Amino acid sequence: DIDKAFYTVIAGAEKKDRSTISEQDRRVTAYHEAGHALVTRFIAPENKVSRITIIPSTKGAGGFSMNIPPDRMYHKKRDMENSIKIALAGRAAEELIFGQENITTGASNDLEKATDTLLNMIRRFGMNSTSGLLNYDVLYNNGFRQVQADVLEECKVRMDAFYDEVKGLLLSNIRILEAVAESLLARETLDDKDLDLIIQAFEKAG
Repeated sequence: DIDKAFYTVIAGAEKKDRSTISEQDRRVTAYHEAGHALVTRFIAPENKVSRITIIPSTKGAGGFSMNIPPDRMYHKKRDMENSIKIALAGRAAEELIFGQENITTGASNDLEKATDTLLNMIRRFGMNSTSGLLNYDVLYNNGFRQVQADVLEECKVRMDAFYDEVKGLLLSNIRILEAVAESLLARETLDDKDLDLIIQAFEKAG
């Protein structure tokens, strides 16, 4: 009951009537969420992937992958970069499996989070080599209006690089991605132990 209540607060109650959901939409959701979960496990193994589901919620989500990082006082640059890559992984999985012309709106919230994190890294925290330790908010408030274009260009270049890296990682593990997605289609919900068993099966098989 506590477990159910936790995920209800986080993602909303499970939608009971799923008869109107097409099989194609289920497949897109399965690969999208499998992408998030796999990239989390590969680049941030210290994070717990507590649940992966393709059951839609009453809040409008088609499914979700719950990724719980360790409790820390500060956010490291590497951790922030990893969170961006994890956010991009759902869209990357969609593109790899269904093609660029068939990507969906399912990554809307992911892109919002990734953009916000990257913007803060560049604008506020001095975490990019182009501007060094300068704070763009201070520059803008002191009359340096051109910094907006600089920030936009830097964000685009780095986001594209992160996305290419994520696609490469998923492409090199495409069989595991397919296995996780197919398991989701069959069972609808997986936990961290289920995910580890699938990955370990491929590692043992070589």
